[in-house]
Parts: sequence; C-alpha cells; structure tokens
Amino acid sequence: MMEPVIRKERKAFTLFGCSKAHDPGKPYSETIFELFDQVWREVRSKELSHRGINHVVYDQGNLVFAGIELMTPLKEDSILKKKDVVFEKYAYGKHIGPYSELDTTYQSIRALVQAAGEQHGLPLMEMYGHWHEDESKLETEIFYNLI
Repeated sequence: MMEPVIRKERKAFTLFGCSKAHDPGKPYSETIFELFDQVWREVRSKELSHRGINHVVYDQGNLVFAGIELMTPLKEDSILKKKDVVFEKYAYGKHIGPYSELDTTYQSIRALVQAAGEQHGLPLMEMYGHWHEDESKLETEIFYNLI
C-alpha cells in the first residue's frame, strides 16, 4: 500500500455502466459482480471500445454504480447509463494486494482525513487495475471525496 495523500486538484471521470441500490444484507462484492456482468455483457455484445478499467462508485441512498470509460460514443440503444464523477478535493490511496485486504487501506485513508480535520462525503470511488492471477499484484485506487 502506498501512503494516502490529500489532493486539492480536480479529477473527473465520465463513466458508462449500470447501477442499483445495494442490499445491506449482502456483501458489496455480490452487487458489484452482478453489475459488472451486465456492463461487460453489453460491452461485448455491442463491441464497444473501452479502456478496460473497472470503476465502482458508491453514492447517496446506498446506490452502487459499476462502470467503465468508453473510447467511442455510446449508441442510444444501450442499457449503459452515463455517470460523470468529479472530485474537487479528495483523499487518495492506492492499495496493492488482495481485494480482501482493502479495508487496511481504507483505515489509513480515514486516519489521514481525521488527522487533517477534513470531512468525507459521497461519492467514493474505487478504480481497479488490470487483473492479475497473483492477488498480491492487484491494484485498486481509492478516491475518497472530501467536503
């Protein structure tokens, strides 16, 4: 894990994907996998050009959005919805290792935010690097919105 930092620079993403309210009785991973199944089925069937990086946005109302950045415009007949995510000020951390250990990075980010006297607000976003069979090489970038 790299030490988290607070950044005061605009970071914007235009994502295309699917969303749904998360059922608190289920693990988030279940909701995320269900959404990405829909996203990637649509991307393959429509042969959409993309950057190949998965993004998950956690938002108000327990809403989870799973999406990707497209390299070509989306056609109107798609199930994918556009979502613009903008961070003006955020805590940033990069987790390297198994997804099951992400909480360690989140704890470091929360400690930094508290020590800096900042306040966290939604949205929160995870951006996943390319898949590796070796879980110790998985990369997840976390954008923790500050208000």
